[in-house]
Amino acid sequence: MSKLWKIIQQKGMNKPNNINNKKNKTLMKKLLMLAMALTMSLPLLFTSCSDDDDDDNGGGGSGSSKVSLKVEGQKADFSYIYWNTDPELSRNGKVYYQLEFWSFDFYGKKIPSKMSMFYIGFYADGSESVLPTGTFSDYDLSGALNASQSDPEGLYIEEDESKSGKLIISKDGGNYSITIDPLYILSGDDEAHLTTTPTSLKYTGKLPKAPRQSWDD
Repeated sequence: MSKLWKIIQQKGMNKPNNINNKKNKTLMKKLLMLAMALTMSLPLLFTSCSDDDDDDNGGGGSGSSKVSLKVEGQKADFSYIYWNTDPELSRNGKVYYQLEFWSFDFYGKKIPSKMSMFYIGFYADGSESVLPTGTFSDYDLSGALNASQSDPEGLYIEEDESKSGKLIISKDGGNYSITIDPLYILSGDDEAHLTTTPTSLKYTGKLPKAPRQSWDD
């Protein structure tokens, strides 16, 4: 069992508002995709795609802004931003929405030498065809920074829900704005010795729906 999966299990069991084990498995699939892509790819693939590491023309649309996070001295830029839904987690008439932040063109099947991702999940009234806007106090943010061939699991991150501000999603014309201010990020490999990083999340730009669920092939 990987240390990353152990952390996910521990945090899921300790969170009073944890949805259920399905959610943990969904997160595991997304995070371990990074490790799988890294460990199963040939060195030639990493070399040929290394120039794409800092590509700013993200899936969120040409000209979109990007999100940057710096945690424990590690910095990652996220230029490929989508929204999605998970029908398996939707319940009681509410849809489970996910905002996906990728450092590389995941849906374009490009594999860079380093990769990062995180997602924000939340429940809301609505449909699977339209991303809702509004203010959401109950959400989860989890992901991994700078996974690489030498470190396939990267640096695990999640929000400190006791300190972080609310998730605010708004829309103006064809652009969305996503804000969490302040955002306190917990990181580390040891549940008993996590690091807290104060920051904020602010994004304005295009936000298309992902072409498919990110764990489907």
